[in-house]
Amino acid sequence: MLSTLMIIALAIGIIFYIYSIHVDNSIELNASKSFLTIVAVVLIISSTIAYVFRHYVIIEIVDALIVVAIHWFIVPLVNALIYGYVIGLDFVDALFESVSGFSGTGLTILFNIEKYPYVILIWRAATQWIGELSVVVFSGALLPHIHRILGRVYVAERGIRFAPTILSTTRRMLIIYAILTLIGAFMFMHSGMGLLDAFAHSMTGIATGGMSTNTQSIAYWYKIHGYGILIVSTVIMVLGALNFVDLYNLVRGRIREFFKGLEVKWFILIVSILTVITIGITLCLLGNSFEHVVITVYNMVSGLTTTGFQVGDISWYPDILKMLIILAMAIGGATFSTAGGIKIKRIALAFKSVVWSLSKSFLPENVYIVKRVNGEMVEDEDIVSTYVFILLYIIIALVASTVLFIILQVRGYNWSHSYIDALFETVSALSCVGLSTGITTAFMPLEAKVVLMIIMYLGRLEFLPIYLIIGCLYKKKITLG
Repeated sequence: MLSTLMIIALAIGIIFYIYSIHVDNSIELNASKSFLTIVAVVLIISSTIAYVFRHYVIIEIVDALIVVAIHWFIVPLVNALIYGYVIGLDFVDALFESVSGFSGTGLTILFNIEKYPYVILIWRAATQWIGELSVVVFSGALLPHIHRILGRVYVAERGIRFAPTILSTTRRMLIIYAILTLIGAFMFMHSGMGLLDAFAHSMTGIATGGMSTNTQSIAYWYKIHGYGILIVSTVIMVLGALNFVDLYNLVRGRIREFFKGLEVKWFILIVSILTVITIGITLCLLGNSFEHVVITVYNMVSGLTTTGFQVGDISWYPDILKMLIILAMAIGGATFSTAGGIKIKRIALAFKSVVWSLSKSFLPENVYIVKRVNGEMVEDEDIVSTYVFILLYIIIALVASTVLFIILQVRGYNWSHSYIDALFETVSALSCVGLSTGITTAFMPLEAKVVLMIIMYLGRLEFLPIYLIIGCLYKKKITLG
């Protein structure tokens, strides 16, 4: 995987090397040379390691899960070396930027982003596209097998297969996401963006990653080109947050099947409710400006899709509006999408279980309620595991935000940030969103950066490392008696 990643990086480096010569840009040329050098070194080393272990075959699914968890640690680590070598970031900042990229979060410690060479900005966007697509492929193709091992932990994600083999399924995923990325780039260009900026935002938009080529994010182009940029980016964000099966139906023109999708219906319901509440809060507390309404709704949708494209300064939002966006970020997008969060299917299952429980109270004891979600039978264990996941999410969010807030207070980092701000930043990292109240900067305490990196890692893998650790410890306890 690392070798493949470096081959892609090498291709990007070569393209920008040729581009920099063509436009006679010495800064871009030097950056491209440095980029190609470090990428070539990593490619040689990773290819050598891959060749040495070419006969090593992973048979056990648990071993495969461990490899996946380690892989998601090593890849950002290696990529941090690239950032450090090319643009001179210190190791911790480079690692933070790398973890944020591959996890699809989008929180950044970079300032004056537009000043950096495009070879880095495009590669930075590519890390989100590659990282998020890897998650979709992993969850869609491998979770049918993982489900047998981890029981009902990932009941919300049991795998998808709309082609005869895993390889053909993966190929279709790649093709569809590539086509949508190209369409998105064209739409951004039509709305006023330049070619490279449009391509970068299309990649991070469809990947629901949200990294931008400008410090002001989407707001920069919104100020110049108006609402068209917001409309285009919203469409791309929503497409990225859709379940791939629903997205596949949409692309194939199966509109009826698309709107029959459980998560499509629930997404429409959730976004409608949150939009009405957001508008109400904005009108009551921020005035009746149409622009304020549009921007707050946009940031809320960006949070719900876990993209993280941001317009304006969220730090001055009233706490109730911040809490609403926190809720949106926690819910997140659909299963088998590039989005993070608890996921809409889990939310739907949790609410349906409440309805089933209340209904049972008014029915005779001999009446059995058939529990189905999206046509699939639901067992009591499925419901329990869903609530366990949601509870684990809440516990991690509360504990991590408390730790983050304490660190910020002890280190005297910007006293204006409240606990709500710390919770906002934590949930943004845990759901791999990228919206920020201003806490995440290069000047943030080292301990705070570490906390957010750990949260991004756990959130992207949906707590897989925690399940593996607990499972191994529990197995050891049973073995020892």
